[in-house]
Amino acid sequence: MTFFFFCFVFCWEAYGQRELTGTVLEDGSEEPVFGAYVFFKSKEGETLQTAVTDFDGKFKITKPSAKQFIIEITYVGYKTLRKELSDNVEGDLGRFFVEDEGELLEAFEISAPVLSGEVKRDTVSFNASAYKTRPEADADELVRKMPGVIIQDGVIQVQGENVEEILVDGRPFFGDNPAAALKNLPAEVIDRIEFLDRQGDEAQLTGFDDGETVKTINIITKKGRRQGRFGKFYAGYGTDNNYNAGGNMNFFNEAQRLTILGLSNNINRQNFAADELAGAMGGDNRRGGGDGLSVGQQPGITRTNAIGVNFSDEYLDNKLKLSASYLFNDRDNVLNRNSSREYILPNDSLQLYNENRSNQNQSQNHRFNMRIDYRINDHHSLIIRPRLSFEKADALNQLEAINLFDRNNPISQNNNTTISTRENLNFGNSLTYRYRFNKPGRTFSTNIYTGAFNNLNRADLVAVNQNFVTGNLDSLIQFSDNRSSGMNYNVNFTVTEPLTEHAQLRANYRISNNASQTRQEVLRQEQETGIVRLDSTLTNEFDNVYQTQRMGLGYRYNKNNLRIFTDLGYEIADIDSDRIFPGFENTQRTFRNFMPRAVLTYEFNDMSSIRVNYRTNTDAPSIRQLQDVLDNSNPLQISMGNPELNQEYSHRVFTRFRRINPETNRSFMVFFAGSITNNFIGNETFIAPRDTLLQGDVFLSQGGQLSRPVNLDNFWNVRTYVNYGFPISAIRSNMNINSSLRVTNQPGIINGQKNNNTNTVISKGFVLSSNINRNIDFNLSSEGNYNMVRSSLQESLNNNFYQQRSRLDFFWNFAGGFFLSNNVNHLLYTGLGEDFDQSIWLWNMDLGFRFPPSRKAEIKLTVFDLLNQNVSINRNVTDVFIEDVRTQVLRQFFMVTFTYNLRRFGGVNMPL
Repeated sequence: MTFFFFCFVFCWEAYGQRELTGTVLEDGSEEPVFGAYVFFKSKEGETLQTAVTDFDGKFKITKPSAKQFIIEITYVGYKTLRKELSDNVEGDLGRFFVEDEGELLEAFEISAPVLSGEVKRDTVSFNASAYKTRPEADADELVRKMPGVIIQDGVIQVQGENVEEILVDGRPFFGDNPAAALKNLPAEVIDRIEFLDRQGDEAQLTGFDDGETVKTINIITKKGRRQGRFGKFYAGYGTDNNYNAGGNMNFFNEAQRLTILGLSNNINRQNFAADELAGAMGGDNRRGGGDGLSVGQQPGITRTNAIGVNFSDEYLDNKLKLSASYLFNDRDNVLNRNSSREYILPNDSLQLYNENRSNQNQSQNHRFNMRIDYRINDHHSLIIRPRLSFEKADALNQLEAINLFDRNNPISQNNNTTISTRENLNFGNSLTYRYRFNKPGRTFSTNIYTGAFNNLNRADLVAVNQNFVTGNLDSLIQFSDNRSSGMNYNVNFTVTEPLTEHAQLRANYRISNNASQTRQEVLRQEQETGIVRLDSTLTNEFDNVYQTQRMGLGYRYNKNNLRIFTDLGYEIADIDSDRIFPGFENTQRTFRNFMPRAVLTYEFNDMSSIRVNYRTNTDAPSIRQLQDVLDNSNPLQISMGNPELNQEYSHRVFTRFRRINPETNRSFMVFFAGSITNNFIGNETFIAPRDTLLQGDVFLSQGGQLSRPVNLDNFWNVRTYVNYGFPISAIRSNMNINSSLRVTNQPGIINGQKNNNTNTVISKGFVLSSNINRNIDFNLSSEGNYNMVRSSLQESLNNNFYQQRSRLDFFWNFAGGFFLSNNVNHLLYTGLGEDFDQSIWLWNMDLGFRFPPSRKAEIKLTVFDLLNQNVSINRNVTDVFIEDVRTQVLRQFFMVTFTYNLRRFGGVNMPL
């Protein structure tokens, strides 16, 4: 069937759609201008079609249906070119020459600031030369100086929204890890930075804007830096046998680009996106990396060896574009942590839980992803995105846990040791195909995603449990083997049809299927005889199939400054679960839901716009959540699944107003986001008032807890964020002030009674970035969070606490090649209690020398934690407990590091 379908579609190739091409060149030098915006507009100024020039300055665009229209070409630092065209133009429009504005303003620019950028619809473009950085700065140091940008803990926010993708000259750079991409590209090769709401693959191919966007940074490199070799290499050794070595190397030849990264250290640099010295200061940052360069930051102290490779090129006269990246990461992690919990119980009763954990984990991780864009001809286009990851890990975990009535009266205690190994293999591939008919706006497209996974987890557990109330003492020795595997697919068919010059219709159908299997075998050694037997209570086999079908009809309207998209879908979802062992039991559920969606964007002018986005979505329970098998890996905290779970149904709304004036370097942005979820999958927790046997055989001591997922209503959250950016000319710096309010209400059930835990966070912060010169550079930031925790079940646990995090980065390059660099972090905690209220300073300092005349080689002395105060504390608030956590961190050391920066462009070595 698929074969005949593609044969039918390809027969349309003989009927070519009208395409217009052209080339944009720099006046005088006649060099191609890459990344210029090409607009086809009506005589009234309405945008009809848009395109962006490639490396050769060429563009291709669909011919508008209007009888007369205007071509408009814009590029930062160049005069806007406008030319009127008529309906009889065909094929190649020839060459267009744009003039450099700098020639006319040269005498004036000596005393005037460089134009910082411009705004074009959903894209904000900033001129890199308008922001001063130190000589060897990376791209992240440049980006953080721009209006509305905050970079913290490896997360990049642009005006309150997380950046999910980095492009370099329009092509993906190192998968989906933006922080890694910015950290490994020098600022000096950058011409400008674009912040944009990038459409999805299908929307880009069909031209039908469905409102699905990804916040993206596109880095446009300088024309003179697209051919050459550049990189950085470093090696350092310090006290306590600490070491840090690595580097990156880039080979650029216009469209063909190869980047190689490497690192080896024992000072917690676990990813290529990390700061020069990661202090593991403050909270527990476990941000995962999707399919990019990150493997998730582990708490504790980690030795890491890693290699990364990124490649991109273009073929077949730029019709075929390929990009790929690979990461290997080898880590040895040691974690020592202690935590204390206070449970939220009915009737103002009190129960505490203290835990000391010591873990050793060795892991190897491989990640590969690729993107292939193939514009076969004017009709056919194809995007293929395969992804593969494999992880293997061995761990030794030791746990000491105790339940208490109060600080002086223990209930029960558990000591256990677990030796485990796991292997996880995941594969996914996305294929997007589009066929464009002769009639402009009429397209057919399909997206086919296929995936598979195969996971293995083996664990040997030895536990000793003691009940202080009854005096009972028992032990547990068990061996578990858990295997899970599955396959899934998602197929989407979409047809778009123009209704009028400004309106378009979309119809789509999607079917998805997720089939998974788990096999858990648990053996227990009997205390009396030492015989190992199968534990039928903990052993299970489970098969699950979740299938959805969705039909939708969408409408898009685009005229002048107004864009509207609406869609109404209807979804049918089926869950078919079989418990094969112990005892066969089948669970079937069918869910039917209407899925409305609406997106409105209005541009008041070139600088101001508003966007409103409403959507609904569903989320199915995982196979683990559906299994009614017990997990006693921590005998004081046992969990199990619930085969009666229903899917979640959520309403979400997002509203953003933005005003950016690049000429004055001022920006203002405010957004509101909120969601409410029906059938939220929360937790039901039972805290045992006495020693209890679960399912007749699994022991739960007095004070221990059993939790399982249940469906609950009244889960909601709201967030509002305001950011204002402006220059301070007196100190030649840029200021960003932000404020936010976040409220989350999370329901739960504790010993049969419902609890609504409401957490309100009020935040205020600022970022001050210098824009002085290359010899003096500083960034000063601070953010304070006032937290208000309210429990409907136990008002005595209502709690207010305050956290403030501040940071100063200061660089001074003084006479003779010497430089001084300081990184000062301050953490303030109040309201957490006597043991956790602290004011912590983490001060890292570099004193170095760059060797003349090129100053590409340097040697520096680093002091980490100059004041010897580094600690890690964190507070977690859930529907069941309030927890304070301390984690072992890296302490003070001294290190000497040698660094060499390579800069060779056009066959010439370039100084820093």
